[in-house]
Amino acid sequence: MKNDILKKIRFVKMKRKQKKKLESKILKMVNKSSKINFKEIGDRLRLSKKKDLKILKKKLRSLKEKGKLSASLNNYISFSGSQIKTRTGYLEIVRSGTGFFLTPEDEQDIKIPRNNLANALNNDLVEIQVINKNGKKTGTIIEIRKRDKNVYPAIIDKKNKITLKSGGRKVECILKNKKEYSRIKGKRFTIGLEKWEPNEIKPTVIINEILGDIGEINAEIKNIIIDNKIKNIFPKEVLKEVTQINETNEKIVDREDYRKQLTFTIDPDNAKDFDDALSFKNLNDNTFEIGVHIADVSSYVRPDTQLDKEARKRGTSVYLANRVVPMLPEKLSNEICSLEPKKNKRAFSIIFTIDKQGNILNDRATKTMILSDHRFTYSDVQSIIENKKETKRLNKKFEKPIRILNEISKKIRKKRQERGAIFFNKKEVGFKFNGDKIDGTYLRESKESHKLVEEFMLLTNIVVAEKLKKKAIFRIHDKPDENKVANLFSVAESFGHKKLDKKKNIGKQMNNLLLQAYEKKESNILNLLALRSMSKAEYSTKNIGHHGLSLSRYLHFTSPIRRYPDIICHRLLSSLLTKKENSLKIEEMNKISTISTQKEKDATKAERQTIKLMQTLFMKDKLGKKFRGIISGVTERGIYVEMEKNFCEGFVEIRRLQNDYFYFDIENHRLVGEITEKTYQLGDTLNVIVERADVMQREIILDISN
Repeated sequence: MKNDILKKIRFVKMKRKQKKKLESKILKMVNKSSKINFKEIGDRLRLSKKKDLKILKKKLRSLKEKGKLSASLNNYISFSGSQIKTRTGYLEIVRSGTGFFLTPEDEQDIKIPRNNLANALNNDLVEIQVINKNGKKTGTIIEIRKRDKNVYPAIIDKKNKITLKSGGRKVECILKNKKEYSRIKGKRFTIGLEKWEPNEIKPTVIINEILGDIGEINAEIKNIIIDNKIKNIFPKEVLKEVTQINETNEKIVDREDYRKQLTFTIDPDNAKDFDDALSFKNLNDNTFEIGVHIADVSSYVRPDTQLDKEARKRGTSVYLANRVVPMLPEKLSNEICSLEPKKNKRAFSIIFTIDKQGNILNDRATKTMILSDHRFTYSDVQSIIENKKETKRLNKKFEKPIRILNEISKKIRKKRQERGAIFFNKKEVGFKFNGDKIDGTYLRESKESHKLVEEFMLLTNIVVAEKLKKKAIFRIHDKPDENKVANLFSVAESFGHKKLDKKKNIGKQMNNLLLQAYEKKESNILNLLALRSMSKAEYSTKNIGHHGLSLSRYLHFTSPIRRYPDIICHRLLSSLLTKKENSLKIEEMNKISTISTQKEKDATKAERQTIKLMQTLFMKDKLGKKFRGIISGVTERGIYVEMEKNFCEGFVEIRRLQNDYFYFDIENHRLVGEITEKTYQLGDTLNVIVERADVMQREIILDISN
């Protein structure tokens, strides 16, 4: 009996030792691997029997309960030597395929290596496990809380594989119904994720929609719209509300009658929505009443209606080359709200009393009824400013007011410049269309006519910001990145410009630099670097000022047809004028700010992708042709070159730079040959040949011409 008890004790002790040994082995293995799944642990421990695997599973569960291990998507992570916690937020996958968990601005984003991404895609709402090992934070995806999209654009790549591209991540997909493969060959199409388990490398997908042939403009634009989650179709209930709006025989109710004032709109040649107008009245030789009249959209788009909810979701209108995806249905944006000539229109107006020197003697906000006398294009107004002969065909009564407005706008602009507001001269490429065919390209330049309108719109936004003071959706812009500013001036020095003086106003120094570089070969490069040094402007209820404009308070008020925050500011100003408290809570305004900022980013991305697409389509029939160009960008992969004749940008791969091994000198924005010391630097001019125009990737591939 005693011997039996001793044997049992020895057996229990032996079992404990074995368990401790197993525990030690598991922890050592997991710690070494940083991440390992159940099957790999079993294989390495040479456990194949069901009984042994059951013991292993039990032991792993026990280690988890003791807090020595953590499980993430079928993988085990060791806690030893690290502190682990979980966080929920959004994922960004950069070009290299590495993920970053986005954190508030005062924190550093958390890097998520490619092998820790599981089945997460760009912009997904994810839960991550943050591992702080020796002071270095990394993350691993635990769970996908919400997919960024339900539908994804996909392509058939060069290897005949269906590939989904999400941010910088490329995922090969398995088509559920393989018979459908022939339908999508050579087409732009979208897919839905049918099945994708966290431990699966490839998702199983179904074809959602065939958009059209690759290279066909409508199919390509649809692809861009879907990729950037831009809403393109208005729900039936929204359109139904529009039909119930009656604007015939607009009556003046609690509005000032401004219909007899000289009033006109100034817009691009192809504009269809006119959301601002200017009125002019001569008070005496030195003083003028200038009205800035903004379409009173908020009187039609009421809070909590379907129209309002849809506008809020969209956040902004999106301009894609020769088409627009509007924030409001066209019946509203192009007709009812639009300040069309010769029609009674509701406006929300800021009436200024200004002298010839651009001093504001008085300003007031009021609801008005206006009647625009004439619709001008920027080129019409430019002709009047330049006193060209063709202006004689226009009504003479507009000429003097427009010239006076231009002179006043120049005075206001000069004051802004003296204050330290930053003026960029970056030129953008535009496209001449014949139907859907691109006939040519041109540079969009900001002339005096554009600046005239810009100054009065800025002035209006500034005045409204001062009136609303604390409760508003502000347009904020943080200070620039000091290192990037230093880099800008370092590059500028290589072109012979002055050094940065950190003791002086940075905005003024930037302005002087960009002004001196104007029309020189380095102008576009310095403008680009200056833009990159700046923080991104965004919407917020927490006002930190607007650094780029050198203002302590600024907001958007002048474009309610195409921007939702402007509608909110209209409602808030209206409440202020009527002395009625606006019921909109700050929490709700914070949500609107976040949505509007994100939608603006999506729109900007879509607009850039469209420009790349149009450039590629335009260059398709120019293969083998030579062009003179300027180096507009330098990376470790090669150089970007903007061609002088057509302003399109192409890429020269580093392998095409012959007879040397080139390394990337990041600080000086150049590639340097190790043997020859030949350099390819930002701003250098060189001859290139068009090698390939890849519409699918929206990329123009160039070669160096000798």
